[in-house]
Amino acid sequence: MIEIKGLRKSFGADEVLKGIDLSIDEKEVVVIIGPSGSGKSTLLRCMNHLEEPTAGEVIVDGITLSSEANINKVREEVGMVFQRFNLFPHMTVLQNIMLAPTKVKHVARDEAEKTARELLARVGLAEKADAYPDNLSGGQQQRVAIARALAMRPKALDPEMVGEVLDVMRALANEGMTMVVVTHEMGFAREVGDRLLFVDEGRIIESGVPREVFEHPKEERTRSFLSKVL
Repeated sequence: MIEIKGLRKSFGADEVLKGIDLSIDEKEVVVIIGPSGSGKSTLLRCMNHLEEPTAGEVIVDGITLSSEANINKVREEVGMVFQRFNLFPHMTVLQNIMLAPTKVKHVARDEAEKTARELLARVGLAEKADAYPDNLSGGQQQRVAIARALAMRPKALDPEMVGEVLDVMRALANEGMTMVVVTHEMGFAREVGDRLLFVDEGRIIESGVPREVFEHPKEERTRSFLSKVL
């Protein structure tokens, strides 16, 4: 589903990603952990060109992110959920979810509203359709952000998440959604991830089945990190 080859990203003189090679299969749940500033979120943002890579290649479902047309095509199939949600405060929950399908995919308003209401029910917020983001808790806002991403009917979802939303993520994983997840929730990583990546200083230091990495890390840097968070 996702192929990353020799990915590098620099901000000025600071090289944040230092040559990432990664293949992610369809329906696989890959969980990325690592210390703050290690490049985890930058890697996610490069996957759908929210950040332009300095070097290397990203291929999503056979489409290379090399032109504006390709990038837009990939964004129709990849949803991204941010830790800070990025909901429009002047629009209701329902309007936030309907916006991209009607504007980007030209879905009819009636159909977009029907889908939006179904997705709100799915994330447990059916009664919040007419509420504004400022009237929701942080966890509720994040669930709206997930519903908004799913409204585009993506083949893959890249969530960055916190506590309240983990049950929704587990359900999506069980339904076969391809996911790349940056998280500090080690319990989620252990339970739901098919593969765990430990990233530090812009490189993938260790990769494996989550339970094996947690219980028998091979690299000293992985052991040091896990000793502080477990």
